[in-house]
Amino acid sequence: SKQWFVKTKPLAEKAIKAVKSGQITIIPKRFEKTYFHWLENIRDWCISRQLWWGHKIPLKGEVDILDTWFSSSLWPIATLGWPKKTKDFNYFYPTTVRETGYDILFFWVAREIMMCLTITNKVPFKIVYLHGLVRDKKGRKFSKTAGVGFDPLEIIKKYGADALRMALVVGNAPGHDLKIEEEKVIAYRNFTNKIWNAARFILMNREIPNFKLQAPKTNHPDDKWIVKETQKTVKQVTNFIEKYRFDLAAEEIYQFFWHTFCDKYIEISKKRRQEAQPTLLHVLETSLKLLHPFMPFITEEIYQKLPRRCRQRRHDGGALIIEKWPK
Repeated sequence: SKQWFVKTKPLAEKAIKAVKSGQITIIPKRFEKTYFHWLENIRDWCISRQLWWGHKIPLKGEVDILDTWFSSSLWPIATLGWPKKTKDFNYFYPTTVRETGYDILFFWVAREIMMCLTITNKVPFKIVYLHGLVRDKKGRKFSKTAGVGFDPLEIIKKYGADALRMALVVGNAPGHDLKIEEEKVIAYRNFTNKIWNAARFILMNREIPNFKLQAPKTNHPDDKWIVKETQKTVKQVTNFIEKYRFDLAAEEIYQFFWHTFCDKYIEISKKRRQEAQPTLLHVLETSLKLLHPFMPFITEEIYQKLPRRCRQRRHDGGALIIEKWPK
C-alpha cells in the first residue's frame, strides 16, 4: 500500500552532531552509544497509519493518521504554541532538562531532537536524563495488565506519597532498572514517622518556660558538631543533585536525619533543652529543605509549624517550595 515517509538521514546527521558537539548531554553517558547506533543506521520513517484514532495527516483527501511518535516528536514546541511564536515559546524554548525512560530514547527523544532541530535550528533541550524501568522483586516489569507489581495509588493510600517517592528514588541510579517491593515503601513510611516525631519533640520544646527563639550561636561542642555535620550534608546533597545523582542525595539526607540528627544529637541534647533549642530548630529547618524535593508533603506540613514560618505566613505565605536552598 502507499504510505507517507520522512527522509530521516539528513535529520539524523544534525541530531548526531548535537550530542557529539556537546550541545546536548545524555545522562548516563553510556546511552550515547545506543543513541548513535540508532541514528547512524536509521531508515526512512513511515509516518502514516491506517487506524481510527490519531492526528489526521493534514492533507486534502487524506484519510490516514500520523504515527503517534511523529506528533510526539513535536512535543517540545507544540506544547508552547508552535507554529505561533508565543510568549511561552520564546521563554521556555529551548528548555534545560528532558527526563524520560531509556527504553524510548530512540522512539521519542532522538526524534524530538531531529524534528525540533530541523524546524527551529535549535536543540530542544540541553540535558537528557534517563531513568530505568520499575520491576518487582523477581525482576518482572511492572504491568497492570499482567498483574505484576503494585498499584501506586493503593500504596499511597496505605503509606503516603512521601514514602513511595523515597522508595522509588533511593537505590535508583540513572539508567538502571529498579526492583521494588512493598516492604521498601513500609521502611520509608517509618522514616516519615521518624521525621514527624522528631519535629513534634523539637516544637514541643517551645513550651519551655521563658523560651526565646534565636540564632544557633553557641560554643557547646555538641552544637558545634551538629552544625558542622549539617553543613557537610548540605554540601554533599547539593553536589549529588547537581550531578543528577538523586538516589545518592536522598540516601545522604536520610542517613543524616535519622542516624546523625535523631539518634545522636537529639538524644544528647535532651539534658539541655533550652540551650540546644535554637540549634535543634536550625538543623530541623535545614533538613526539611534538603528533604523537600523527595518528600514534599510532610516537609511542607512541618515547615509551616516552625516558629518563624508561623510569623512569615501572615505576610508572604512562607511556603517551603519557594524558599532558598540552604548553603
